[in-house]
Amino acid sequence: MRFEVRYPQGGQAHEVTLQGTVAVIGRDPACELVVTDPKCSRRHAVLEAGPQGITIRDAGSANGVFVNDRKVERAQIKEGDLVKLGDVVLKVLAEDLPGTLMMGPEDIDVAGQPEETPAPDSTVPPAAAAASAPPAPPSRRPEASAPPERPAPRPVPAPSAPRPRPHAASAGASRPLTVTVLAVLWMLSIPLYGVGGLALAHGLGWTGAWAALPVGLGLMLTVVSGVMAYGLWALAPWARVAQIVLAAIGLLICPFTLASAAILVYMSRPAARAAFQRPRVGARGPEAPVIDASSEGVFTAVILGTVLLGVAASASTVAMSRRGGGSMEQARSSAREEAAVARLRSLAGAEAQFKSGTCVDAYATLDALMNPGSAIPNYPADGPTFLPPEFARAEAKGYRFALTVEDPVPATEGCAVPGYRRFAYAAQPLEGDGRHLVVGADGVVHAAVGRPATADDPAVR
Repeated sequence: MRFEVRYPQGGQAHEVTLQGTVAVIGRDPACELVVTDPKCSRRHAVLEAGPQGITIRDAGSANGVFVNDRKVERAQIKEGDLVKLGDVVLKVLAEDLPGTLMMGPEDIDVAGQPEETPAPDSTVPPAAAAASAPPAPPSRRPEASAPPERPAPRPVPAPSAPRPRPHAASAGASRPLTVTVLAVLWMLSIPLYGVGGLALAHGLGWTGAWAALPVGLGLMLTVVSGVMAYGLWALAPWARVAQIVLAAIGLLICPFTLASAAILVYMSRPAARAAFQRPRVGARGPEAPVIDASSEGVFTAVILGTVLLGVAASASTVAMSRRGGGSMEQARSSAREEAAVARLRSLAGAEAQFKSGTCVDAYATLDALMNPGSAIPNYPADGPTFLPPEFARAEAKGYRFALTVEDPVPATEGCAVPGYRRFAYAAQPLEGDGRHLVVGADGVVHAAVGRPATADDPAVR
């Protein structure tokens, strides 16, 4: 197979002769025809010579194969066809064949029967015999039948030594079983980390900026999982180093300590190091590493077993925390409720103190309880308050508090203190999983579930 190779930007063309029936074209140094065009794939196309001629087929290239400006997946090519691979153009040249003698039937008759010539007379001198001999009949072969003069055939290069096998990653050889399993595990981690961040934020009850922490961590781990899955699947050299670093970090995570140790031992082996090696540019690719199937099976089983053991341990921990989480949550809810009940009783006591310490037999608003000078005339500036300033916060201790006063008492001469005959101080749980509370003028706290509490609900003891 002879071709004229022409590179872009006016590069000088040169002829190439390929031996054998199958030849691979691409940037890979192990190809039979190596092209240095960046638009060509490492294994761009395959040439096959057969009884029907030369066939070219696309070997999964990125930019495709074009024959006479037409993109093809597989096509026969002949002398004069132009094959474009990236920016490189191959022109199919004629094969060098030796000259052939063309003869017709009549030539075969004449050439096949020798003429009978009389035996030469020994008494006649040779010169005289030659002069007296009849002239030889003209040859019936046409002058054109003589083999045409052709240029000297191009020297055919000696068959080269068999090329070494290309690297496993570039030639599509099978990757080690353990590396494949690790890549699949990283792929499965992508959705787990993505959903896990949201679930963690919801489980902790975090909202706003706090919720961004577990969600952001989940997204970061999702990206890391995707990058590691791609790197291990493609046998990228950096993926081995990254896997070693991540496995070293995994030693500190209790459920996955054993799995991380097994991965570290596997990645430190010379066979694993060789599987991730890449050939240098311009050099022949090294032989594909020899994979020990028995050791790969052992490491795969150990890694899978320890990973599943870690997952089972994590699931058991979560289940136990959820099982005991009910009592823990109940304890936290009870503590919040006790704090809310104490606040309600503190306000009821302040209302009773206000009623007994003023000239108006009535209760006050929340502002008057925290700032008596705003409601009681001539109240000393340094006089004590009935409630501390923290009661101004409507949300505290997991509850939302609200004071309502009803039935105002008219101010009398000499006593302009505003007051009300009834009040109710209610507490509503913020998360909706606690009891609603309320306290009135009698100082008794009442509770209800799922709705605002009233004075008719059971009392809290």
